[in-house]
Formats: sequence, structure tokens, C-alpha cells
Amino acid sequence: MNDHSSHQDYLVDLIADAVGYARIAQEVVSGVVIPLLSPQRRGIAEDIQRKLNGDHFINEGFVRDLTSVVDFLEREIKTGTDRHWVVDEHNVQGGHHITQLDDRAFALSTAVAHLADLRNAIADALDFAKAGRMVEDLIA
Repeated sequence: MNDHSSHQDYLVDLIADAVGYARIAQEVVSGVVIPLLSPQRRGIAEDIQRKLNGDHFINEGFVRDLTSVVDFLEREIKTGTDRHWVVDEHNVQGGHHITQLDDRAFALSTAVAHLADLRNAIADALDFAKAGRMVEDLIA
């Protein structure tokens, strides 16, 4: 086995990981994200859903789209998040903060984790492919 084929095999593995995360993201977007957003705010999630239904989502543009939707959802999560100070006489600082998420914010936070996993898997595959092209350019 030459180096080229082992690198290609590794890239296939990275893309397979991304495809697996995409399958989960499809379910999360359609089953959690879209239903929890008001109709006028669903456009960004519906756009992600359309792209996931195709086979051409492993590109830099989609990584940017995922980053945008994750940022948007994180702002939505903040609206359902409360942070409180709890006094605790046994704590050297006198207490600690607790963060409470309402049901909507909790569901969206789980969705964000899955979407971030997909974004990172795609970025890993793209970065590995780019590194391979850079190596080939340096050798040439």
C-alpha cells in the first residue's frame, strides 16, 4: 500500500464520519430545531435541512452556514437560560452559580452540540484534503 492510498483511505474515513453526523443532524433539524423556532425564524434551519438532504454538503460554504445556524441557536438558547447564585456555607466562595435552561433551550442546546459535531467533522475532512493538496504542491 502506498502513502497516497492510505491518505485517501483516511479521507474516506473522515468523510464517512461527516456523513454519519449529517444523518443525525437531519433528524435533529427536522425533529427539534424547526419545530422549536417560530415560523419567521425557521428559514436558516430549513436551508440547512435542504442542504443535508443532498449529497453536496462537504464544502467550506456549508461549514460557514452551520457556524451561522449554531451562532443563531446559541442566541436562542440564551433567551431560555437563567443563571442564579446559590448560597452554600460549605463552599469556600460562599456559594456557586447554577445555570437552568427551560425545556426549549435544553432541546436546542442538544441540537447545537450535534450540529457542531457535524461542522467539525466536515472541517476536519476539508482540512485534511487541503493539507494533501498543499503537500502535493510542495513536492511538485
